[in-house]
Amino acid sequence: MTSDPPAAPGPPPDLPATRDRHGLTVYPYRDPRPHPALGNSRISFVSAELWRALADLAIAPAAAEATVLALLRTIASDATDAALAPGNERAPRHDLYVSAPAYIGARRRMVWFQRDGAGGPVTAYFPPDDTLPAGPAPRL
Repeated sequence: MTSDPPAAPGPPPDLPATRDRHGLTVYPYRDPRPHPALGNSRISFVSAELWRALADLAIAPAAAEATVLALLRTIASDATDAALAPGNERAPRHDLYVSAPAYIGARRRMVWFQRDGAGGPVTAYFPPDDTLPAGPAPRL
């Protein structure tokens, strides 16, 4: 018997990784339900980094995908349209949604939900500069 912990849970092998317009490695997100806080849009893709961080919170490797789906649904439920933040009045509506910082792993992190074009798919990922403070959401 080995005392080594199991490898970090990854996405199921039938989820092909692709690159999106942000240059991120992403996986398809298999929850077809719309997210009311995201303008009733579906999340289509999740970055590999965000997937790993959420899957690492699973109790068992077999529960990784279910954990990612449940946690991302919870995080998305509190996201707000970045265009509604003070000072962002000219930003396009329904283009970027921002979550409040939450503990994902050892530190507080935000999650961005970025729409690719008008009516396009939504990708969930950590902000490019993931050194944001743990206080209220910053102006974007």
